[in-house]
Amino acid sequence: MKFYTIKLPKFIGGFVRALLGAFKKN
Repeated sequence: MKFYTIKLPKFIGGFVRALLGAFKKN
């Protein structure tokens, strides 16, 4: 459970960063 809680925020952060990067490139 602890591992999942730590891994999830990192995945969401990477997804948001990718979205922001796509927005800035367009």
